[in-house]
Formats: sequence, C-alpha cells, structure tokens
Amino acid sequence: MKKRIEGQIPDTVAAAATTLVPVGRRQALAAAGALALGSALPSIGRAQADWPTKPVRLVVPFPAGGGADLGARVVAVHLASAFGKPVVVENRAGADGAVAALEVIKSAPDGHTLYFGTATSMSYTPSLKKNPPYDPVTDFTPISTFCIFTFYLMVAPSVPARTLAELVSYARANPGKLTYATGNSTSILAMAQLIQNNKLEMTHVPYKGEAQAALDLIGGRIPIMFATPAILPQLLKEKFTPVAVLLPKRTNTMPDVPTMAEAGQPLVNIMPWGGLFGPAKMPRELVDRVSRDFGTVMRRADVGEQYEKLGLFPTPSSPQAMADLVKDQLAAWSRTMRAAGIEKE
Repeated sequence: MKKRIEGQIPDTVAAAATTLVPVGRRQALAAAGALALGSALPSIGRAQADWPTKPVRLVVPFPAGGGADLGARVVAVHLASAFGKPVVVENRAGADGAVAALEVIKSAPDGHTLYFGTATSMSYTPSLKKNPPYDPVTDFTPISTFCIFTFYLMVAPSVPARTLAELVSYARANPGKLTYATGNSTSILAMAQLIQNNKLEMTHVPYKGEAQAALDLIGGRIPIMFATPAILPQLLKEKFTPVAVLLPKRTNTMPDVPTMAEAGQPLVNIMPWGGLFGPAKMPRELVDRVSRDFGTVMRRADVGEQYEKLGLFPTPSSPQAMADLVKDQLAAWSRTMRAAGIEKE
C-alpha cells in the first residue's frame, strides 16, 4: 500500500562498534582448579563445567539465505569446535522476529539455546507494538554483540537513475510510480527516512526476508530495495546499481559506492546491529563462558574474511556492553519510528 511518511527524523543510532567493550582471552576454568584441590563445586559451577551436554541451538529470526543466516552459519562451525558439541542453526522467521524471540524465551536457560537477536526483533518489534510480546531487556540474557550489517540501496536498470540524487529526483517527479521491497526492519526504516526527508510517494511491498524479496527484484516486479551483500551478486548480475551504502564509511568490497551522507542524504542513518542472547536467567558463569568462546571465534582472521564478503562487521563485546546497547537502541529506534510516522500497532 502507498504511504506518505511525514515528520522529521532525528539523528539516531551512533556507531555502535565504537562503544563496545572487547572480551579478553579465554581464562582457565576455575572449576578445574577446584576439582584438583578436591573442592566441591556448587551446582551452578558443575552445570557450567559440564556444559554443553547436547547440541546447542542458534536461533535466527530470518529465513535461510539472508545475511543474518549466512553469518550465523559461519560462526556455528567454529563455535561447535569451541563448545565440543554441534551448533545447529535454526531459522524461525515471522512476525518481525517475534516468532524466533518467543521460541528462545520459552527455552531453558541452560545454554543449549542461543539467539542471534537483531535490531528487528530487539528494537523494531518492541517499538512497533502497543502490547509487545516480550521485553528485550528483561526476557533475555545478553551475551555479546555480534555484528553490524551492511546495506546497499539497489536500483533496477528499469529506473532511469544511477545515483541516489537521480533516484530522488525521478521519484519526486513521478509520485506513486515506484515500488520498493523490504525484508527486515532496517530496510523499512531506512526507506521511511529517505521518503519522509525528501517528501516522496512510493509503494511499500514487505517480505519476510530479503531472499524472498530478491526473487521479485530479479523478476522485474520491484525495482528498489536496501539489500545486504548476501543477495548482492544476484542483483548485480541483473544490472542493479548500488547507489549508496548505509554505513558511516565506504566498504572495502565496493569502495566506489558512496555513503548515504556522501550521496546527499545524511539523515538516512539507521544502524543495523546484531547480538548474541540466551533466555533470561542464564547463570553468570555460563554467560561468561559462552561470551569468551564467542569472542575468540569472532576475532578469527578467517571469520573476519568471510564476514567481510557478507558485508558484516564483527563486534564481539562483554555481556554488559550488549545489555547497554539493547537499552540504548530500543530508545533510539522508538524515537526514529515515531518521527518517521510509523505508529504503534
């Protein structure tokens, strides 16, 4: 449906990566020393020392094939080696991340269910609903920040625009003619910012994930979308043009693509983030163990190389830094959505 979004967008979502606290090297388990001395471990300590006792689930709130899914699978392989048990990626798409989030909430806080929470489920959905299905602050255990996502604004060859300025001019001269796809909250809000800042009229076609949206873009049915590098090769093959990147600076993989600010749209500035969580009330010792192992994996050179190809920037942190980021981003996204004219449902 067509939606004319009006109002002013405030500056929002500072570069999250600059606020994160790195995790130190993995420490020797205190429980091992206690056993050597013949000390009795408390029950939580024993549980942490024995963990994991079965495969670990890593729940992803998007369909297979998108940036979050591929990033989770890269990490899962190495986490399995660190944990000593398989790490199984489970895709639970739907309801803007709420399906996956609720699946995690009802799981036991024993470390066998982890959650790749993103801004969609942890900032957007709670800000969108009058009666949110969960509280991102109290219903989860923060473990570490995960990554920052890269999004390129892609334009089909059917649109006579090869720069962002040309796209805005064409859309302004042809109100209601253009359609755009979204597959996540970042693309929804970024397009909302672009539309309201430039007083444009465009038709929004939402999808459950960007992999599904890509099919209609490739099929020529929709010409515009903010897309992650997970589907970028398909779009480039079809001669789509990346007119801007939704990051504070240009990427190494596509250095000729300007940032939104460089392209004349500094107020299109939403920052997509991801974090690692567990259900509420995970034991602190277990949280620290998972956070340390996760940080070690995320700092691997080969993981960094694979993430760069996917347009992801690893940002491992302490559990406290993740907790702080959730609170900050919840407030920031709520402000941005209200200013963009996106009302609570």
